[in-house]
Order: sequence, then C-alpha cells, then structure tokens
Amino acid sequence: MGPYVSSSPRAAYVNYRDLDLGMNKKNHTSINQAQIWGAKYFKDNFNRMVNVTKVDPSNFFRHEQSIPPL
Repeated sequence: MGPYVSSSPRAAYVNYRDLDLGMNKKNHTSINQAQIWGAKYFKDNFNRMVNVTKVDPSNFFRHEQSIPPL
C-alpha cells in the first residue's frame, strides 16, 4: 500500500483514529492543543464539536482523539 499513501496527509477519515495527526495527552489536553490535530480531523466543524462536549463535562467518552471538554 506504500505507493498509494500520501506522504503528507492533510485530513483523516471519520471514525478512524489516525494517531499520526495527533492525540490527547493522558491527563489533560487543552482545546488549543487539540485544535492542532482536530482541525485536520474535523475540518471546519471542530469549533462546533467543542460546543457538543458540554453534554459530557466529565469526559466519559474520552479516547486518544476525542475533543476535550470546555
């Protein structure tokens, strides 16, 4: 598959955790830190997705590339 993979990816597929784009720290990641990889993953929807985290203030659904709560 090597010849078919981009050497400089700019986006990711939804529901695929591409940890090469970036990931959250174990204990705490700020919105600004997550925006670095989140803009590549969610594109223009990242800021809207940040508002959705208000329904999960304890970050129960946390994973390597989830959006941190406000």
